[in-house]
Amino acid sequence: MVDVTHERRAPPHTVLVRVTHWVVVGTVVGLFVSGIGILVSHPRLYWGETGSVGTGSLVDLPIPFIIGPSVWNRPFHFFFAWILVLTGLVYTAGGFGSRHFRSQLMPAKSDLRWNHIKATISEHLRWNRAAPNVPQPYNVVQRLTYLVVVFVLFPSIVWTGLAMSFGVTSVLPILATALGGHQSARTLHFVCATLLFFFAVVHVVMVYLAGFWANVREMITGYVPEEREESTGTPLTRRSFLTAGLATAAGASGLGAAIHLADRRGLIPPDHAGIVGVGETLTYASQRILTSRHSLAREFPRSAISEVAPVNGPHPRDEHYLRLLADGFKDWRLSVEGLVARPGSFSLDELKRLPAESHILLHACEEGWSYIAEWTGVRLATVLELVGIRPEGRYVVFEPFANPNQSGRVVRVLWDTIDMADALHPQTLLAYGMNGEPLPVDHGAPVRLRLGRHLGYKNTKYLSRILVSDRRDFYRKGRGTWYGGI
Repeated sequence: MVDVTHERRAPPHTVLVRVTHWVVVGTVVGLFVSGIGILVSHPRLYWGETGSVGTGSLVDLPIPFIIGPSVWNRPFHFFFAWILVLTGLVYTAGGFGSRHFRSQLMPAKSDLRWNHIKATISEHLRWNRAAPNVPQPYNVVQRLTYLVVVFVLFPSIVWTGLAMSFGVTSVLPILATALGGHQSARTLHFVCATLLFFFAVVHVVMVYLAGFWANVREMITGYVPEEREESTGTPLTRRSFLTAGLATAAGASGLGAAIHLADRRGLIPPDHAGIVGVGETLTYASQRILTSRHSLAREFPRSAISEVAPVNGPHPRDEHYLRLLADGFKDWRLSVEGLVARPGSFSLDELKRLPAESHILLHACEEGWSYIAEWTGVRLATVLELVGIRPEGRYVVFEPFANPNQSGRVVRVLWDTIDMADALHPQTLLAYGMNGEPLPVDHGAPVRLRLGRHLGYKNTKYLSRILVSDRRDFYRKGRGTWYGGI
């Protein structure tokens, strides 16, 4: 006769499901918080490719504009996004391998009848609670909901996020065009995040009504015993200890080898240190592997040029710059120095005599707004070829004119750097024209950097000097992430 007095409930979830569940909980919270920090910089939603203050919006969210938070929240947002994607891949692979989806999430055909679904919803609304300590499989509504969240909502969030990446859409433009454009992807990203938020709220409420701590304990331990026994865990044997140790050592060795190989291949960005640096490294390395010098940012017809082209902040108030501006930049010269064979400088007229080209591109600010404009100038690669890059040159530094603050005493120079892959890209221009006219003052006159595959803050304005360097640590710190191709 079988003794059932100490029978336990069968574990409803595997270790993999429980671990990935809590990782996802933490990352979703991080994504929500950092996402709100990005959204408050421009709480308006648009449809199509472009949208900014001064143009019609689809939705004006009842949130005040707060300039600045997007700079600090974007690195954390990408860090949590990487954790979510990697965890999701592990969960999906494990779910198919262990038949978790088939056994616990896939509803039976008989349960998909509308009468059965309606009865299940009605039972939930009446809140007919099951007896305690009785294992209850997911009903058809729960199964369908979880399947939609796992296989529709989360992939949609990833898709709409990737559709806002200039680097990714230079290789897979359909990710953005299939959604209606850059701003459409941003709006749909917000909609998907909102749906996920409501799902999380309902999920927590249902867990609370069903017995919050019992369910949390069950998701942590895997089961809730009806009666305690002296030993409820699996004993740690010498074999299991050695197996775990060898697996940990192999994982650490593999990670070390991957980091060494990535460094040799130039896949480690300057701001790779710290927790946020992990996400930045994954973003930079993956895009450098995905993209090449031949992958071009999407270009648009002349009819798509935006009527409104906003800017962030006025032109510099530096005395030297103001004197050049008053004289039409006749005495302005752009010096090119550093690790080059023939250091020199170029006047505006000399740059205009070099082979010129124009590109009609989308310009998007990290705050959220965007516009389309035509940029005319000379390829940076042409200028670098004239001065001759030395073999050890890896980065190009762009220094603009100083911009004193209102007191006139503190000077702020927003210089930045790019790697050689972006410097030699065919859409990287030293732009001196915009929409068929000389570059407007507030848009960076006399010459600005124009990168086809980067967010707006990487497109340094008011250039005064270019420096070719081999120093990875020589970059502007404290403002967002170094790599702006997201």
